[in-house]
Amino acid sequence: MIGKDRRVGAYLRTTTGPDPDTGKPILAWHFDRDAIDAEAATDGWYALLTNLPPDQADAAQVLILYKGQEAVERRYSAFKGPVAALFLKNNRRIAALVTVICLALLIFCLIERQVRQALATQGHTKIEGPDGPPSPPPVSSSLPSPP
Repeated sequence: MIGKDRRVGAYLRTTTGPDPDTGKPILAWHFDRDAIDAEAATDGWYALLTNLPPDQADAAQVLILYKGQEAVERRYSAFKGPVAALFLKNNRRIAALVTVICLALLIFCLIERQVRQALATQGHTKIEGPDGPPSPPPVSSSLPSPP
C-alpha cells in the first residue's frame, strides 16, 4: 500500500515470511539499486513533439521554444486573472478591456526588459534584495512598487 501511494513500488523489494528461528512473521525490504540506476539514467530526458518542419527548427531550437513557453504562460495567467472576475455586458466592452490589459502587459514586459538591460550593463543579472539573497532575474512581480 505504501509503495503504491508513494510511487516507490518499482524500486522497493520486500520479503515476508516466518523467521526460521522463532517462527514469528518478518518483513524484510531493500531498494533495488539496479532499477533506481536505470531510472536515474533517463532523468532529464523527455520527448518533444512539434509540427514545425525540420528545415524550420532543429532539436535545439525546439527545446529553446519549449523552454520559452513558461514566459508566455506566466503572461497568460496575468492576463486571465483580472478578466475572470468581471462580468461585461457587451462585446465592445470586452474588446476594450482586453485591449487595455494587453497594453498593460506590454508595458510590464518593456519595464522588465529595460531593468534586465540596465542590470546587464552593470554586470549584474539579479537584484539584491534588502532581506536576503539576490533574487532571480527581475520580473514585474519582483520590481519595487513606485512610492
